[in-house]
Amino acid sequence: MILTHLEKWEHDMKRAYQTLIASALLAASTALASGQEPGAFAKEHYTTPLADVCPNPFIIQKDWLAQAEQGAMYQMIGAGGKMESGKYSGPLGSTGIDLVILEGGGGIGTGDGETAYSALFQGNSKAGITPHLGYQELDNSFIFSKLFPVVGVFAPLDNAPQGLIYDRGTYPDGFKTLDDIKAFADSGKGQIYLSTVRATFGLYLVQSGVSRSVFVEGYRGDLENFVTNNGTWLNQGFITSEPYKLSNGASWGKPVDAVTVGELGYRNYTGMVSVAAPRLEELAPCLEKLVPIMQQASVDYAKDPAEIIELIYAFNEGNFATTWWKTSLELNEFSHKTMLERGVIGNGHNQTIGDFDMERVAEMHAIVKPWLDERSNPDVKPEDVVTNRFIDPSIGLAE
Repeated sequence: MILTHLEKWEHDMKRAYQTLIASALLAASTALASGQEPGAFAKEHYTTPLADVCPNPFIIQKDWLAQAEQGAMYQMIGAGGKMESGKYSGPLGSTGIDLVILEGGGGIGTGDGETAYSALFQGNSKAGITPHLGYQELDNSFIFSKLFPVVGVFAPLDNAPQGLIYDRGTYPDGFKTLDDIKAFADSGKGQIYLSTVRATFGLYLVQSGVSRSVFVEGYRGDLENFVTNNGTWLNQGFITSEPYKLSNGASWGKPVDAVTVGELGYRNYTGMVSVAAPRLEELAPCLEKLVPIMQQASVDYAKDPAEIIELIYAFNEGNFATTWWKTSLELNEFSHKTMLERGVIGNGHNQTIGDFDMERVAEMHAIVKPWLDERSNPDVKPEDVVTNRFIDPSIGLAE
């Protein structure tokens, strides 16, 4: 028992030291970069009173560990929040409520087998909390429309950053369309390494006429097949990270590029901030005021990401996500730059940020409908899974 207490004391002291170092690093870098105290921007710019209409604290469940793609959520707190294992929290500007941002990932930020959207119904067993909003993908919102029915209320990412990574030296003409991928599959020059062809994007490619024989399943964020096959294979990945990792190391060190799933016709929304459908009306008074803040935070993060890039770096360096997840400042900067250049963050089809293009949602519904099963509402419609009800159409990125 003495040893157990000693081990606990050592663990607590180590965590306190990590928190102190990460907080000091972040405070110093933020002050140098902006001349402001950490979190000052959020306090000055996000001032809509929320205490009378929103739960306090308000909890958002992410679908993965801290990274640049999630910057708009952190922007609402800024760098003045509290870093803890599995979460980041602090005042949501000067709105009168606190915001808690939970880490995601099954068995990492959430319990084994849990997702950001299942946590809306069953809670995050690892954190011991049931969030008010959680991340979801448009395709899965249709597929899980009976088991975990959610409604997307805000799209921080206008275009999904998932895609197929290719070596520019091997394929100088690149890949831009679905026909390009079909031609590659028929050429015999290489394979396509992805997670599965039995669901979502992989299934879409096969059903769109890409030869089944070209696919190798099993991708879990790894790049070994790309490297060991000397860049002849196409590799699933994120355009916001894998091109940087491969071009700057990862046993490769040569330029790569990527074609996104949207460019190949699978125009999915990922990272949709969603509410459990049964709680939509309960939380509607809050969402009417909160969603426009999210929109403005997205604009502010797009325009000046320095504070949040530093925050995400410090959070991960302090092992608050998990011990093996690190995002360098250079990677965070690359991710942000890429998101703007490739339209991952943007207004999309109009002058508004964060809204849903309902024609695009209907297009995805048509793709996914044949895949609906016992997890799905067979009569699910596009307007069941997303809404622009809370969006302020006047908030968007300037041209």
